[in-house]
Amino acid sequence: MSARNGGVDGQPDDLYAQALAARQHAERLSRQFRAVQHELKENWQLIRAAWDRAERVRALWLTARAQPDRLRYSGYARLQARMASMPVIEQAKGIIMAQCGWPEEQAFDALRRASQRENVKVRDLAAAIVARTAHAASDNRRAPSLSAVARSDVEVIPAGRGTLPAKVSRPRHTREAAG
Repeated sequence: MSARNGGVDGQPDDLYAQALAARQHAERLSRQFRAVQHELKENWQLIRAAWDRAERVRALWLTARAQPDRLRYSGYARLQARMASMPVIEQAKGIIMAQCGWPEEQAFDALRRASQRENVKVRDLAAAIVARTAHAASDNRRAPSLSAVARSDVEVIPAGRGTLPAKVSRPRHTREAAG
């Protein structure tokens, strides 16, 4: 019997064979680990390169756009603009409702149709109506030129691009029946 064989029952030979198999398995796992590490490093480099290209494209895209165009592509910016313009639109609706005696839906419909007819955004038209009404109100406080009866018969919104017509007879009924 050799020293390698060990005893009669063969235990040392089994241990040697198991150790040899474990060593070969560890070497295979080590090679696989190095291959996976190398592949991971290559993939990470590809990801970083793609990310850098995406950032460059995004930067070019943003610099190529003018500031107003950025609002079109940003949902948050559109929401902010809508929230900023909502009070002035509500004020303009209130002015139209008070001057014409119309319900809210009809006042907004009139504002919308005037906006389309004049090819002006609703918020810009609303701002013009509010500004001109405020200006007219401050002028009326200084020197009232129309009597209360004349003001009740005529809608006082100055004419011009982006506004409702200057003198519109205020109807005694709503236009809902007419469509």
